[in-house]
Amino acid sequence: MAFRDIKGQARPIELFKGYLKTGNVPGAFLFCGPDGAGKYLSAINFAQALNCLVNKDDACGSCVSCVKIAGQAHPDIHEISAQDSDEIKIEQIRELKRSINLRPYEARRKVFIINDAHRLNPESSNALLKVLEEPPGSSLIILITAKLQLLFKTIISRCQLIRFYPLGREELRDILARDYSVPEAQAHYLSYYCEGRLGGALR
Repeated sequence: MAFRDIKGQARPIELFKGYLKTGNVPGAFLFCGPDGAGKYLSAINFAQALNCLVNKDDACGSCVSCVKIAGQAHPDIHEISAQDSDEIKIEQIRELKRSINLRPYEARRKVFIINDAHRLNPESSNALLKVLEEPPGSSLIILITAKLQLLFKTIISRCQLIRFYPLGREELRDILARDYSVPEAQAHYLSYYCEGRLGGALR
C-alpha cells in the first residue's frame, strides 16, 4: 500500500509526506473523522512508510517490512482495540507501556495503533496519559476515533491532530467508477447513501 491508495485525503497525505521528509515525526498522532474515511488505512500506510526498506517517504508495499505490516505479522507494529467488552481496558494500556519501552526487534520505529480510542475507559485513559507525556523516540502511538468529543481533552492535547473528512458526493462517485470499476448507476447511489465515506461504500 502506498499513499496514492488513500483516496480523497490529500491534506493528511501531504502532512504525512512532510513528516517523513524532515524526519521530524511526533510521538503521537490522533486521526479523527467519520468511519470509512481512511483513518485506519492511513495508520497502516504510515507505519509501513516509517519502516519501509526501499523508500524514505512512502511505502513500497513489497519489501519484507511492508508485507509483514500489511499481514499484521510485524513484531514491532501493535494494534489495540476493545475486546470482550466495549472498552479498552487498563491492562491493555499497561501492556503497551511495557512494550513501548523495549527496543524494536526489526523496525526503525515501533508503532502502536489504538482503534476506536474513544472506547478508552477512565482508568485506561489516565494510564495512556502517562505514556503520552514522554513517549520513547523509537516509538509512535496513533489513536483513531470517529468520536473525538469522548476523549479526554488532555489526551487530545498531547497528540498531533489529523482530521479526515468525508468526500464530496461527486468525488466519491468518480473514485468508485474510475478506481474500483463500480457501474455508474451503482456508484451514483452509493455516493449518496454512504455520505462521502469511501470505506462504507466499498463495504
